[in-house]
Amino acid sequence: MTIHELDLFDNALDSLSEALSKFEEGDDGDHKAYKFAVLHMAHFIELIFKHHIASKHPLLIYKDPFSKKLDKNKTIGLWEAVNFINNEAPDTVSPEFRKDLEWIKRLRNEIEHHKFTMDVPQVRTTIGRLFRSVMEFLEEYTEIETEEHIPKRTKDTFKILSDEYEFSVRDAIRLAEEVEEENPIDYSDDPDAAPVRLECAECGHSTLVVNEDSGTGYRCTFCQNEESDELPANCDICGIPTTVGELVYWENEMGQMEGRCYYCSGRHHADKDD
Repeated sequence: MTIHELDLFDNALDSLSEALSKFEEGDDGDHKAYKFAVLHMAHFIELIFKHHIASKHPLLIYKDPFSKKLDKNKTIGLWEAVNFINNEAPDTVSPEFRKDLEWIKRLRNEIEHHKFTMDVPQVRTTIGRLFRSVMEFLEEYTEIETEEHIPKRTKDTFKILSDEYEFSVRDAIRLAEEVEEENPIDYSDDPDAAPVRLECAECGHSTLVVNEDSGTGYRCTFCQNEESDELPANCDICGIPTTVGELVYWENEMGQMEGRCYYCSGRHHADKDD
């Protein structure tokens, strides 16, 4: 008979590894995988908190550690663990952190015991925030080097979730890709069709996409920039398709700003004369 046994710490890391794997599957388009990412992440957080408490004394994770007949089948829950940690050092689990814990605990219970509704972007963002909060806790209050125990297959996801900037970039690129998928262009039908997605001149990511609420018709999903010399435009004189950066602007006789192309602005003639 083969026996598979994990101690408290190994059990926590196993759940973290599964959470990362499922998160990656969700990131790759299998949105239902986020359900399992929620379950495994909630399990990891509860177990890693218990591990921290057990490091103070192994009996502290049990419901009634001072009982003559210790029942090892009854351990403390998440909120008892949170209270213990905050009694050690006030606001270690901050109100914002606790709010996210309440969210994942509630969603976990709904998944396990009833029907549930999952807002995928919210799930993705909150899991990322929870993960970083737990990593900060482990770094500041324990000697656990979590990354050393992460399997190679989930290292990249671990690093993305650990870095808020990288996580935000990944999120913005994913949103830009969704906009691009929702607005397909057939250039064989319209060779002059405006591009749906461009590189943002402000942040340098390919996240400047069409947006009907923007004054320019485009908005970056990362930095919210709406300007670029590469935005599609038309010459106000001849109507030829071009880009904003290729136009020259000046005030016409009516006092209005007018964008003129290379030919209509007179630059073509000036270059010929030179």
